[in-house]
Amino acid sequence: MMINTPTFAAGAAAAHAHENLRPKHLVVDISAHGFGHLAQTAAVINALEHASSADTSIKLTIRSVADESTLRERIHRPFDLIPYRQDQGMIMHDALRVDAAATMDWYRDFHSNYKTRKSDAARELEALEPDLVFSDVPYLGLDAASLVGVPSVALCSLNWADIFVSYCKDFKGSARIHDDIQRAYSAADVFLRPEPSMPMESLDNTRPISPIAFQGRDRKDVLRSVAGIPDSKEAIFVLIGVGGVGIQNLPLDSWPCLDGVHWIFPDAALGGASHIDRRDFLRQSLFKDLRYIDLLASVQLVLTKTGYGTQTEAVLNRVPSICIERLDWPEHEYLREWHEEHGEVVFVDIKEIGTKPFDGLLSDLLSKKWTKNPISATGADEAANITCGYF
Repeated sequence: MMINTPTFAAGAAAAHAHENLRPKHLVVDISAHGFGHLAQTAAVINALEHASSADTSIKLTIRSVADESTLRERIHRPFDLIPYRQDQGMIMHDALRVDAAATMDWYRDFHSNYKTRKSDAARELEALEPDLVFSDVPYLGLDAASLVGVPSVALCSLNWADIFVSYCKDFKGSARIHDDIQRAYSAADVFLRPEPSMPMESLDNTRPISPIAFQGRDRKDVLRSVAGIPDSKEAIFVLIGVGGVGIQNLPLDSWPCLDGVHWIFPDAALGGASHIDRRDFLRQSLFKDLRYIDLLASVQLVLTKTGYGTQTEAVLNRVPSICIERLDWPEHEYLREWHEEHGEVVFVDIKEIGTKPFDGLLSDLLSKKWTKNPISATGADEAANITCGYF
């Protein structure tokens, strides 16, 4: 009996070719603690188009409880969304203050049956049939991926193990929880640390990459038009960009009033300020047709707080900054050192806002010329190339 070897070989080759043409399934887990995790992840996902080979398509599934409209604004390719909470980050009193007791309560409950939770997560992940898991920076999915033999890439300027222990180490049971989180991050094939990041010395799978930040378009013409300011009149715009967790009780009654300066506030910050009738106060929603990164790139100054996203994007877009300090936040010293080296920035205590010295600080920054060299924010391309290597 003769075996038709060429026919068999052709069939095997066809099957292999079909497998190569099948879209690679990338499952992406994004923490909903603020906007920074989404900003980093979106930049990497958007760069995949140039990093992946021409004959490889990618099916994208996002797992997050972040706002869907914000996800779709930032991520420029189609995806399926699964509302899925895998972490809490830190529970906040407001944008500056961590509620350590409430945070510990949440983690204590989440980890009370962590072994079972991890097994359930592994079954859920296996049902999705992913080729790769990417996380910024939930840890449960990384643990689940290691159980089912799926490669995984973590990326972030921080990790929740280090943040958690900074605030909760004195609570009973915190050491076991920290160890669970640490083991999960260690299970990733690689943990990418975009500059500037925490050192993460307790992890042996980290790899540094360049900063990740979006480049915006200067649309001052749109700001002037929406605000109804004629071309003949001087106009300076300052953005209050305090991230995804808002700062409560800004001192609006004593807010500076400077000639030609217009303040763009998050709507929530002005929500309870109906008694204030100031033409220089503008709601951010007025500029809803602008991408947020274009809004940032169009202002002459941003008032923000310690946080990766706005600080790196302010530097890339050459926007001077006033940064409200978060001295207890573990990232603060690394972000501050980097921002002072590469950008025009002054750090202040929140209590200084609305005081006379603050008015002078504003005037100085608004008249200051940018003197720092441009940065190379190639971290998204670097991360995309590394990620594609794990398919």
